[in-house]
Order: sequence, then C-alpha cells, then structure tokens
Amino acid sequence: MTTTRVERRKNHQALQVMGFPERVALFVAAIHKGRADELLAGFSKPSQERASAFAQDMKQWDSARRQARLAHEFGVRPDAGERIQQLVVKTSGDLRAAIVASLPPAVRAQFPQFVEGATGFPVAVRALAARLVKEASR
Repeated sequence: MTTTRVERRKNHQALQVMGFPERVALFVAAIHKGRADELLAGFSKPSQERASAFAQDMKQWDSARRQARLAHEFGVRPDAGERIQQLVVKTSGDLRAAIVASLPPAVRAQFPQFVEGATGFPVAVRALAARLVKEASR
C-alpha cells in the first residue's frame, strides 16, 4: 500500500515536534558530542530515555542536517546580518555577485551596488555562495 503526499507530510510533521528533552539533547549533542550521555543523565528516567534516544538518532545525521536543525529550533545568530555584510564586503567578483543573488530580496536590497550582473553563474559558484550565506547566518 502506498502513502499519499498528505500522509507523508503528516508523518514528517509528527517527527518535527520536539519536546524539551529532545531540544536539550540536540543542543548538548551538537556542542558536547563526547559528553552528551553524561550530561543528559540528569533528566528523570522517561525524559532521559527520550533525550538519549534522540541523541543516538542525531549521531547518524550529517553536519548539514544537524546545523539546519539547530538553526530551525534555536533561530539564526543575532549577529547574522553583520556576518553576511562582512561576507559580501570581503569577497569579490562573481562569488560576491552570486552571494548577493542568493540572499533573500529584503537583505539583497542592502547591497544595491552589487546587484548588477547577478545572473548566469556556474552551479558550483551558486552552491558555494548559498553555503557561505548559510554558514554566515548560523
């Protein structure tokens, strides 16, 4: 039996809901990987089991997924705007134009002098620009 898109979406959303133990596990496992089990031992038994199970699942994630989940749960850095501004100022040429092109329109408006010629970049340059913007905001 196949599942519909709606059913898959419901299942995906159910996996996205995180309680306090999972959020603490996410933070602890991201910051103190080696000591995660030790630090999560302070929870009550049911919360500790949930947190430890989540931390075990998280160990299988790649870095990009872990960073994305941290940003999703805890938000972007407070100094993200300054870091993006420094990124744009310190880069040059096609990479700078690709970075500006990959910014959301509201942020891109801060750099009108670099918007010209912001089309037709190779895939690798676009991917690098998008990655640099993500890293600057995390």
